[in-house]
Amino acid sequence: MGFLIRFFLQNGIHSRRILWMTIVSLIPVGCAVMLLLIKSFLAKQDIVLADLFPQVSFFLFLHFLLPLMAVFIGTAVIADEVEERTLPYLLVRPIPRPFFVLAKMVVGVLAVGFLLFVSLGLTYSVMVLDQGLSGWMADIPQLLRSGSVLLLGLMVYVPLFGLLGGILKHPVLAGLLFTFGWENSIAFFPGNVKLLTVVHYLHVLFPPFQQTRLIDFILPAQPISAVTSIVILLAMAVVFTGLLILLPVLKEYQLEQS
Repeated sequence: MGFLIRFFLQNGIHSRRILWMTIVSLIPVGCAVMLLLIKSFLAKQDIVLADLFPQVSFFLFLHFLLPLMAVFIGTAVIADEVEERTLPYLLVRPIPRPFFVLAKMVVGVLAVGFLLFVSLGLTYSVMVLDQGLSGWMADIPQLLRSGSVLLLGLMVYVPLFGLLGGILKHPVLAGLLFTFGWENSIAFFPGNVKLLTVVHYLHVLFPPFQQTRLIDFILPAQPISAVTSIVILLAMAVVFTGLLILLPVLKEYQLEQS
């Protein structure tokens, strides 16, 4: 297992996909720099730049970067090997087939998680730059909490999109429609329908701020505790991962025919 993780990690670091993911992950950093440049204008509006970090992390990371990067990394777990016709070769190696898929999924989660953590840390540092070291240290718990929720989201999204990549012919399109169509719209619908989304449980765990509390007040759903949300997310991660590692075995005949 360790060998497989190192193998996919070494190959993935130099891939074009990771390069593009790195560039995309810097978008929030660029937005933070732009906000820093207009800090004087924000001050006239009684807006403290550091106070905007919860909103930036909520919308740019939780609702944009996390699902976007998970789609492109998750769908590549099996789909890339099928398109490049290397999956049959990998599956005949003297390694249990579930280990192959599991190792590639773990590498995807680690790679994207690292990029998200670095981007989140840089964005945070830029936005609290004028607060000094004491101001930077003050909100570290919020930063770590945000990063942990993003990592938990990756553990659910990556195997989910991995399943799409192993079943559908156009998994990226399906993944984008799911995340930016279903997830990012239904999560703000009134009533309990939002319980059918992954991102709703991430909302419960994400550091709160005034706007999210207002949304929850206007569009109420059945109250869910943080512990319940963690249990549900972990259960989904286990189910999706289990189905993903079984997929090469279940679809072996079709892959051989192709």
